[in-house]
Amino acid sequence: MPDLLNDIREQLNARLAELRPLVDEHGRLNAALQALGEATPRAARAAPAETTSARTHKPPPAKRRKRAPRGANRQAVLQAVSERPGGTRAELAAVSGVDPNTLSALLARLVKADELQTRVLPTGRTGYALADSAPAQPADA
Repeated sequence: MPDLLNDIREQLNARLAELRPLVDEHGRLNAALQALGEATPRAARAAPAETTSARTHKPPPAKRRKRAPRGANRQAVLQAVSERPGGTRAELAAVSGVDPNTLSALLARLVKADELQTRVLPTGRTGYALADSAPAQPADA
């Protein structure tokens, strides 16, 4: 019986020695994530199996993004275009604070409604300007 226990101890110690570099790497990776500004590393959010059953509370629900009031995105984009005639989608998204996916659809609607015009910029990218500020140039040119 003592031989069996010694064998088990040796196997456990060997396995621990084998896993130690991975544990050390885990610590270094967590430190790197925190240095990059991620408050809680994703790997730490998923609790190991043995602590999951001991948890007595539910994690907080995912936060939903608040919707902008009706017309606020349109107003923000028109203001950004008036301040930056010829601005690209990326520039207008940054200036207006409108989500880039929302901005694409909104710009398409404003161009279709003749409130905005597209301009071909010297870089070949598409810029946007208020409809009465410059003659329209097709973006496909």
